[in-house]
Amino acid sequence: EVWSSESYESVLWCHGRFVRSGEEFYVANVYAPCDSRAKQALWDSLSLKIQALGRARICVCGDFNAVRSVDERLSVREGVRPSDHVPFNRFIEENTLIDLPLGGRKFTWFKGDGRSMSRLDRFLLSGDWCLSWPNCTQVARMRGLSDHCPLVL
Repeated sequence: EVWSSESYESVLWCHGRFVRSGEEFYVANVYAPCDSRAKQALWDSLSLKIQALGRARICVCGDFNAVRSVDERLSVREGVRPSDHVPFNRFIEENTLIDLPLGGRKFTWFKGDGRSMSRLDRFLLSGDWCLSWPNCTQVARMRGLSDHCPLVL
């Protein structure tokens, strides 16, 4: 059951509880902006909320419009800035979030012409989430009409 939800510009927070076990959890569904400054503002806002929740089962998921390394982006276009991943990695590390290995496929977003692809989508989990549910995996499924692959946790 979902107790409450809060919607902000780029994130929807849900607070829920499994009825049978009574275990509470938080899920933040993210659609990050492409602009670097707006993205940094989102990382800062998410960090404040995560830190305020303390030790909780937290899943931050969605389209982050960011990669963690240059290996997560493939493009025929030159001029990709290799430091774009630094603020995203800092956000993940400062909040001690766990980025599970991705199964199914390497990339989650594909440009229409098929010449560019990136891993923009993921589930980031708190340590408490992983302690409660240690067998979690994330898998990218086959892309349909969208330019993003659906992810399953």
